[in-house]
Amino acid sequence: MKPPSELPYRELFLSIVEELPDAVFTKDLQGRYTFINNMGAHYLGKPAAEIVGRTDRELLSEEEAQNTLEFDRQTLLAGRTLHAEMSEQMAGVRRDWLSTKGVIRRPDGQVVGLFGISRDLSHHRRGEAAQRQSEALFRAAASNGFDAFFILRGEPEHLRLLRLNSHAGSLLGCEARAAEGQPLSDFPHAAFIAPRHLCEQVWRTGRTHDDEVDQLLPGKGRRWFRRQLCAVGDCMAVTVRDITVQRENELRLRLNERMASIGMLAAGVAHEINNPLAFVSSNLGFIGTELGRLALPEEDGRELMEAVNEAREGTERMRLIVESLRALSRGDAVNTHPLELHEVLENSVHLAWGRLRGRGRLVRDYGELPEVLGNSVQLAQVFTNLLINAVHALPRSGGEIHLVTRPHGTSQAMVEVRDNGCGIPVENLERIFEPFFTTRPVGEGTGLGLSISHDIIRGLGGTLSVDSVVGQGSTFRVLLPLARAEAAEAEDPRPAGPGRHFVA
Repeated sequence: MKPPSELPYRELFLSIVEELPDAVFTKDLQGRYTFINNMGAHYLGKPAAEIVGRTDRELLSEEEAQNTLEFDRQTLLAGRTLHAEMSEQMAGVRRDWLSTKGVIRRPDGQVVGLFGISRDLSHHRRGEAAQRQSEALFRAAASNGFDAFFILRGEPEHLRLLRLNSHAGSLLGCEARAAEGQPLSDFPHAAFIAPRHLCEQVWRTGRTHDDEVDQLLPGKGRRWFRRQLCAVGDCMAVTVRDITVQRENELRLRLNERMASIGMLAAGVAHEINNPLAFVSSNLGFIGTELGRLALPEEDGRELMEAVNEAREGTERMRLIVESLRALSRGDAVNTHPLELHEVLENSVHLAWGRLRGRGRLVRDYGELPEVLGNSVQLAQVFTNLLINAVHALPRSGGEIHLVTRPHGTSQAMVEVRDNGCGIPVENLERIFEPFFTTRPVGEGTGLGLSISHDIIRGLGGTLSVDSVVGQGSTFRVLLPLARAEAAEAEDPRPAGPGRHFVA
């Protein structure tokens, strides 16, 4: 092995500089090139042999040479290495340079020339510009679509958000740029966008995953989304489209179809019931008249007349139900009238009594109420449904239903149906009034009862709401408008009498 003093440093230097992608050159104090590698000669547009011994003024135009010579002058005056980025014309081509120039000294320190290394940044700058343009195009295209779009990178502990559009930012609840670079786990409510186990499956199989999910979002309620995940290297491209309106329209269409069928059934039932009902009503009238003519003991006569009168009241309620069925089949507007709310509630209790008896006790807590504006048949349907639902929720022993009425402000009456049953899970509360949503086993519920009840109360100008705690029970609250005359009197209220509180 040769000692260090005998190594061919000149040959090694020449070999290295010819392999570099940069221009490397040396000049004497008169500005004449004393060496230039092939890449430097390429930039000047001439063979190296034609460049060595000549100056920039001889090789370039006056304008092109001026910038180069000025940097040479500054380097020689500074007596040290300088760095600069510059844009200049060279051999008729505009280039962006990262230029380094320094002085060459003899062993005694005397400056005898300078050296230069120049790197062409034009390709790099074009790449940066293309990247910026590509990013701008991505944001413009992604932001103008209907979908939320995410690009996430898989990391050992997180999925990190790299790029997202404005719709995706709205889904996360922040500006898109503010979320970029953050772990997806920083947005717990949006974890459904790309569950880690699902991403691992897509990376493992290489197959695009496409599905639908429903999610309860803070402040937005339950929403339905179409989700697509596609693996791109160690990244995941995720597209999420909100299809809530589409799903609600489909549910509404299904409801309309079922209601049309119910309307046809109602028309048939009303027709079949109406004729025998007329016979029963007429005969009860006849029986009542004939009983009055018979010489019966007073006690026996009174009991029979009470039985006939109760039967006639029942046939009248049936007649009203038949009228309601006819209106439903024709799509008629519901007739509203002032009514005594407690009478409607008692009718509903009688209808639900067969279900309630033996399951628990009913506590009535009625306050003094003026008449409300509504439809007795429809309200009876609502309250019967609420009572039966409460019965289904009761525990096997110790079950209790409270039926509470109170004035609500000066223009509404409130009815509450409270139970101490199993309660409703939080995830179901948002859906409780959706058509066809039910937690009962198949065949035991249609999921239409609360939806129809909600629509009935809303159609009467009121509201139906629910509060529930799992394991403690539920409270369904109905608010109904007071009849106009009573609402006017409510502006100058008189002292109310004591309420009624009793147990059945």
